[in-house]
Amino acid sequence: MDDPRNTPEPNFPEESVDPGTHEEAIPSPELGIEPAAAAASSYEPTEDGRSAVAVLEDAESRRRSFRHNLFVLLWLALGAFILTSWILVRVDAPFGVFSTGPQEVVRAHLRALDRGELRPAYDMFSPRYRGQVSFDTWHQLFVSHWRMFHADVVRAESPAYDGPGVTLEIYLHSADDKDYRARFTLIRTDGRWWIDDVHWTQEPDERDFSRI
Repeated sequence: MDDPRNTPEPNFPEESVDPGTHEEAIPSPELGIEPAAAAASSYEPTEDGRSAVAVLEDAESRRRSFRHNLFVLLWLALGAFILTSWILVRVDAPFGVFSTGPQEVVRAHLRALDRGELRPAYDMFSPRYRGQVSFDTWHQLFVSHWRMFHADVVRAESPAYDGPGVTLEIYLHSADDKDYRARFTLIRTDGRWWIDDVHWTQEPDERDFSRI
């Protein structure tokens, strides 16, 4: 008979640890979907195969290019305005900037002659002058001396007023490479100035005196 003291004790199974404590938590299918989708949406290709990030970068590049082109255009417009103003001042300088009255009439007359606009130039003469010199006669005079009338104004003297009239002397250098002095006499009637008489005189050539 076995000794009761040597009877092995029954082995009871050890209590199992809660299996749930070591199992990885299964994420809910609803967690984190929206952030992931938002992050991935910026890399999804568009219809032309480019991502949204590339599209935004391209749009920003176009905006920078547009601002640059607009800046260049404004500078070019400003430069053209300055150049035009300089040319106008240079051309009108002999008569004075913003000159009016008899000087304006003489300037317009000389411009018309230089451009070959004979009828407008002739219409600036007074009724008295046109009554004595017909347009055909004056036209023939222009044709005979056209190189003299194509002239650049060198300088203009100050107007000399004498009662209702004024005398203005203009110094010119013509296409025939000669210097002239044109003396205009103007009168004011019917609310405007008219060229009542004009005389062109060739100035002495200073080069001739240098030979003496």
